[in-house]
Amino acid sequence: MAGHNGQGRGGFLIAGLGFGVAAGTLLGALVISPATDGLGGSGIDQQQLDQANSQAEIARAQADSADSVVAELASGSVKGTLEDSSVLVIRTADADDEDVSAVNSLLKDAGAHTTGELRLTELFSSSDGADRLKSIVANTLPTGAQLNEKDLDPGTHAGDALGPALLNKPGTKDPAASEKDRTLLLEALKGEGFINYEDSLEPANSVILITGDSDGSGDKNFDAGMLANFSRSLAVQSDGLVVAGRIHTAADSGLLGQLRGSKIKELSTVDSLDQDWGRLGVVLAVSELLKDQHGHYGAAASAEAVVPHLSKD
Repeated sequence: MAGHNGQGRGGFLIAGLGFGVAAGTLLGALVISPATDGLGGSGIDQQQLDQANSQAEIARAQADSADSVVAELASGSVKGTLEDSSVLVIRTADADDEDVSAVNSLLKDAGAHTTGELRLTELFSSSDGADRLKSIVANTLPTGAQLNEKDLDPGTHAGDALGPALLNKPGTKDPAASEKDRTLLLEALKGEGFINYEDSLEPANSVILITGDSDGSGDKNFDAGMLANFSRSLAVQSDGLVVAGRIHTAADSGLLGQLRGSKIKELSTVDSLDQDWGRLGVVLAVSELLKDQHGHYGAAASAEAVVPHLSKD
């Protein structure tokens, strides 16, 4: 319980979250705005630019300080929130090791049982591997699983097949597919270079999919769309899927940006994964999904809130 003269741990954390995001948003605005406003005939006003750079440095220092406060308090804030919960971590080829490690650490603090880490290779989400991927999942589909007959894209079909192989039946601890069927599909995809994993992967009820910082533009447009379709298909078979990445993934063409119009109740997204408050948001989002609530979180304009609701007590 908090003392009479101060906030509780949750209160300090909420204050740090709000200040950190505000400072970070200001930082971006200060860097972009002066350069944009000064692009007229006379060019950028040097005094304005110097002032903006100074303010940006202050905002950066403040944002870093606020995020360090969140880092100190995050572990205690998630403690026990995922007890008796099983979570699988999936990472895309461009996911940052530090982001993945930080999320795994918070999952441990939350008491979650992490069932393994599945790595999706570049081939998995690329147009080069699309036809081969569809062929493999069609020929190794777990018994009882069905491929979507309306959405025929490789992302959807990969999710249709991998869902039973990676998940328990919703709301239970019973695997959705037999061990034989799971092994057949996973080893086939691993052998063809689409996925990688060490040891074994146990079925889980919830999933965290961690990606990098791609905005999905140019030659990465196919990859982002494929992963978005994969996420949608996987989410509806789970108790909850959180897709998390750095800020640029929230662009309209990015993975998170494409998912944020979704109304799938088993799906949440979190941007700004390189920030400690973003990593905290991922674990809170998993806990929230298990309470039948979902949302889209982070610092991007498309986010509904910074993180899921956090008690001040």
